[in-house]
Amino acid sequence: MALVISDRVKETTTTTGTDTLTLGGAVTGFETFTANLSDGDTTYYACTDNTDFEIGLGTFTTSGTTLARTTILASSNSGSAVNWAAGTRTIFCTLPAAKAVFLDASNVTNISNLKLASGATVTAILDEDGLSSDSATSLATQQSIKAYVDAQVTAQDLDFQGDTGGALSIDLDSETLDIAGGTGIDISGSANTLTVAIDSTVATLSGTQTLTNKSIDASQLTGTVANARLDAQLQDVAGLAVTDGNFIVGDGNNFVAESGATARTSLGLGTAAVTNTGISSGNTLVADSTVADDDFLRINGTSVEGRSASEVLSDIGGQASLTFGIANTNAVQIDSASVADDEYARFTANGLESRSNSEVLSDIGAVTEATAEANAVALAIALG
Repeated sequence: MALVISDRVKETTTTTGTDTLTLGGAVTGFETFTANLSDGDTTYYACTDNTDFEIGLGTFTTSGTTLARTTILASSNSGSAVNWAAGTRTIFCTLPAAKAVFLDASNVTNISNLKLASGATVTAILDEDGLSSDSATSLATQQSIKAYVDAQVTAQDLDFQGDTGGALSIDLDSETLDIAGGTGIDISGSANTLTVAIDSTVATLSGTQTLTNKSIDASQLTGTVANARLDAQLQDVAGLAVTDGNFIVGDGNNFVAESGATARTSLGLGTAAVTNTGISSGNTLVADSTVADDDFLRINGTSVEGRSASEVLSDIGGQASLTFGIANTNAVQIDSASVADDEYARFTANGLESRSNSEVLSDIGAVTEATAEANAVALAIALG
């Protein structure tokens, strides 16, 4: 669809509020929007009830014969859509001042509002004889200007030349932009790409200049960055000697380069480059290849070997389980539930049982000393 600007197009509308405007027919002596626009075309319009007004870009629809208020350019409602009350208004095609290209009071063309649409091309030809240092009137009367805009045109030349013989030249041929006059700047581009090349004689950033959304790779940089421009700690690192095998270590104040031996001392790892292994004081114990999960460890010369449970029993002359009883190599166990302090032990078939004094006397058929004396006295009396 296209933007259409037509003369003597004016209709009435009774639409209220801020909705799409419904067109009510041509005013006497004028034509309808339908006679000049196709479905989906846009046009600049003005709508007024002789008190309020609205100027904007509208989109025309043949179905229902309406004009959508697509963009409001100006209005009596502070630039917003007018909330129309009941009544009849006129709506007509117009060319808003903000969209006009015109000659100013000095007959110089004002193109401040001119923009190129995507894919469009502008060719401007200025007669060199017409560009002089004379007055604006002389410039206007001598120069010949032809402006042509057409999306189908393939030429992409846009040249501006001043009266100093080319102080500024802008060339879009072959998608290249050259800024002449000794600036040393070349701008070239292709689809979605713009490349800026700055001659080495002028490639200088100074003052508070910054690069925004730009990148510079290492191949584009030469020289060095002064240490003074770096953070204090980075200055320390940048100033260190690059010695093979050195380590960078923080000493609490800054960074220093240390050899392997010195770094080991700084880290509390000792001065030895290789840790001594073995069973001497200060050495590191090393397990040999016999160590396995759940093993016990036994020192074997200068290393630690793994010993299984059965191997440990063999090493200490033990056995995996005990055989209780009173036979040879058996383990003897207490075979009594009433073991007490100061009692005697007597073998049973299963182990040892506890025996009190009286039980021991009974076991061996003896009596106490008092009983023996009483029995002796009784016997003497009986014998007379």
